[in-house]
Amino acid sequence: MVRFKKRYFVVEFEQAQYVNQSKEHFDLEPLNSKDIDIANAVKDKVQELHGDFGRASISVGFKVIYANTTTRLVIIRTRHGPHRLVASALPFVTKIRAEGVVGQLLYTGATIKHCQLFMVRRQTRQLEMAKKWLANKKMDQEKLKEKIMDIRQIDPC
Repeated sequence: MVRFKKRYFVVEFEQAQYVNQSKEHFDLEPLNSKDIDIANAVKDKVQELHGDFGRASISVGFKVIYANTTTRLVIIRTRHGPHRLVASALPFVTKIRAEGVVGQLLYTGATIKHCQLFMVRRQTRQLEMAKKWLANKKMDQEKLKEKIMDIRQIDPC
């Protein structure tokens, strides 16, 4: 029996309107899309950049296994060979549905567990940055912690 190696990408999709703003604004707006919309946007961008060969090579084994609209973090699974095509196309994803986004590839891992550990560490750092940002604002820090640390258990199917 042959084992297929997989790669997992942790990607953050920021809204394009908040990317050029300074760090004075902390974006807490959720992403208004589902995992199928994200998958279609990535597949379409791979087809645009790499043609039919790219689309066909990533279609087997490609799946968005985790998409959190609140934190805008996404885990994408793909096979080991064509993962390079997906990685090269992720920065060029500029629209999901009708919403302008900027995709940032944060982490590439071989297991879901390591991706989840990375996400927890990253969101903890984001929470610390948000607490510093909110030191002069009037907002409940417990609500903020709930929003930022909203990472569900990942189903590895």
